[in-house]
Amino acid sequence: MYFYLCNRIHPTSMPLNDNIHQYRKDHDISQETISDTLGMTQPNYCRVEKGHIDEKTLLRIAKALNTTPDVLRYYHLPPVPTDAAQSRVLLGQKDEMIALLKEQLNHLREENTRLHARLADCLQGGA
Repeated sequence: MYFYLCNRIHPTSMPLNDNIHQYRKDHDISQETISDTLGMTQPNYCRVEKGHIDEKTLLRIAKALNTTPDVLRYYHLPPVPTDAAQSRVLLGQKDEMIALLKEQLNHLREENTRLHARLADCLQGGA
């Protein structure tokens, strides 16, 4: 569970071209539409989206997508899971952890009581 939470907080980065591709798909913008806006053919835009994207091209693509270059650079950051199934899994893991900790606490209390009784016996026998 700790590993999962750490990875949700510090996700790995995706290449810029993957971010642009995902942004375009998430906003239901076709390659044809953006290539027309940029004044190029769809196959040429496809090659741009699959290759290295320089700052000048990034700025043009961002304008065509009505966004900023920074939004495209950091678009890969995943949202915190909100679906009910994932929430139930996390709550179940939390409940399991609480149950284990309660069990451990009870065991430690019993051990503490046993050690106190043993110490009292030793002190009475030595007095």
